[in-house]
Amino acid sequence: MADEELISKKQLLRIAQISYGTLYRWKRMNLIPESWFIHKATDIGQATYFPRTKILTRIDRIKELKNELTAEQMQELFSANVKSFKIPLKDFKSLEIVSKLSITAFCADYPEKDMLDFNDVFSMYVVDHLMKLNGFYLEDAKQVLKLLVKYLAVEASKDYQLLLLRKMGVPMTVLVHGEDEILLEDNTEIIACANLVEFEEALKDRLIA
Repeated sequence: MADEELISKKQLLRIAQISYGTLYRWKRMNLIPESWFIHKATDIGQATYFPRTKILTRIDRIKELKNELTAEQMQELFSANVKSFKIPLKDFKSLEIVSKLSITAFCADYPEKDMLDFNDVFSMYVVDHLMKLNGFYLEDAKQVLKLLVKYLAVEASKDYQLLLLRKMGVPMTVLVHGEDEILLEDNTEIIACANLVEFEEALKDRLIA
């Protein structure tokens, strides 16, 4: 962090247009990490500084989310633990993290789901990126979603590669552990591949950036 550009507390409050009380309330709620409060000696005592880019980006994100999520949801979202994260489907739609088509695919398979957990959001996030690839269709999306939701319901680890295969026009979705090698039959084509660990990190960054 020593190499990062810092911003003083006074500058931060002015640029972000928030009060001293708001800043420290968000700190108590763990929306802003304790480690971002950097205390440095000055000629007149001690002053508090922050990593400029990180803190300004985080405050902008908090402002965006505070009208969409409850305080408890934001606390869960900004923490490292997302096991108990819940968000109403209608609120998730308003965040525009994934396309309408990905939500349509999810709702087609799970029409009764009004409350989403992190793995639901994660599954749509993965599928949304895959749907941008040529040759990846709505029916493929539904198949991938079913596999991810079923797998993640019983297994927390995301140390897997997700592969969408197609042979003789018939699609098949498989999960391969870590970097394990996979041997395919002749005439089997890999349509899409996703590293689940990387997608989980990217989603968290997207949610709390």
